[in-house]
Amino acid sequence: MDTLTFAERISLRTNAVDWTLLTPNLGVEFDVKSTNWNRWAVGLTLKTKWNTPATFKNRVFYNITEVRADFRNYWRTRQINNKVPAHTGFIDRLFSCRRRVVKHPKTTYYRGAYMSFSDFSIKFGREGHQGKALSAGITYGIIKPLYAFRTGNTLDLDLGFDAGFVAVNSEKFTYNRADNCYTRTKQGSWKVVPFPMPTAARVGFVYRFGSYPITKKYRWRYDADAQYQYRIDSIANQRVVDAINKHNRDSVESVIYKEFWQVYDSAAVVNSAKADSMRIVNAKLKAEADRKQAEIDRQKAIDEKKEKERLKAEKKNKDKKAKEEPEPTEGAEATEPNANTEPTGEQTPVEGEAPAEGGTPTAEEQTPAESEAPAEEQTPAEEISTSQPTTSQPTISQQETNQPSAEPGKEASNE
Repeated sequence: MDTLTFAERISLRTNAVDWTLLTPNLGVEFDVKSTNWNRWAVGLTLKTKWNTPATFKNRVFYNITEVRADFRNYWRTRQINNKVPAHTGFIDRLFSCRRRVVKHPKTTYYRGAYMSFSDFSIKFGREGHQGKALSAGITYGIIKPLYAFRTGNTLDLDLGFDAGFVAVNSEKFTYNRADNCYTRTKQGSWKVVPFPMPTAARVGFVYRFGSYPITKKYRWRYDADAQYQYRIDSIANQRVVDAINKHNRDSVESVIYKEFWQVYDSAAVVNSAKADSMRIVNAKLKAEADRKQAEIDRQKAIDEKKEKERLKAEKKNKDKKAKEEPEPTEGAEATEPNANTEPTGEQTPVEGEAPAEGGTPTAEEQTPAESEAPAEEQTPAEEISTSQPTTSQPTISQQETNQPSAEPGKEASNE
């Protein structure tokens, strides 16, 4: 916006040189107009340090109170070109802001006039001066931006000096060590210094309120008007462009829609229908595959269950047959052949007789516990062997049958 608020027209300033001399100071500046091309401002500065308390008589002291008012004109350097030609007159060239090369585009310069009134009491040497002074002259300096705060306020650096004519009413005094007091040595009167002299040096800081930093303030009216005109032209150009685009859309879009978009829309509808039908077919195929897999899993579970029941029934039948088979008697156990025994030289194996082997007890010598083992304690393999009848006798080789019996009497008894 081109209009500044009241707060944006106010800035506070202070001088670090006076603070170095232990002199507190504060100034305020106010822009004359509320436009961003305004380049005039008035300021007022106050500094004071008077009669600092002490427990002894100071031999060196600096007491001053001053009020200073100034009137500043801010400006920036401008590039010389066809629209901004160089000045030709001596006075114009002396105060000209136009440069062949702009070296510091962000620096703002100021020049103006000041007026001050001060009351002082200064003693640095043998004699001191005390009185009042009036001064008026010119002020000159530069301002460079330093820092921008989040609130929009900014801090700038102020470098400058003041010089002018001074009128002084001063009297001289000295320190009397014997009486421990100050003695006036010369009465003062108003005098004007016949030559200009520096009255102030500034290395200060300026705090500006609002979101309008110095880089946007104190502009040339031509530049501000040119930017404003560019903004107006940009808006007008944008309106023309929007009108042309609207005309093109109204005239060309209908043809494009008839020749292209209708075909495109119909093709899109067909593709969408195909996609929907494919999704339905895929869903049906997936459902059928899931149903067949479930049927296969169910049939597999039934087969496994039947197999378990069959194995259980077989085992049950075998156990039942083993329990129903009659137990063999003692005589039958004695005559039952033993396939694991081998004939010895003392006995010839005969059919129906189990040959004795190396001290193996016969049926008569076995204990009842050994001969009458319960069927429940036998292993499945033993149950099967005992349940089957002995229908065949162990095979005896021809050599063994032709061999003469070593004990004929025992063979006859066995028969």
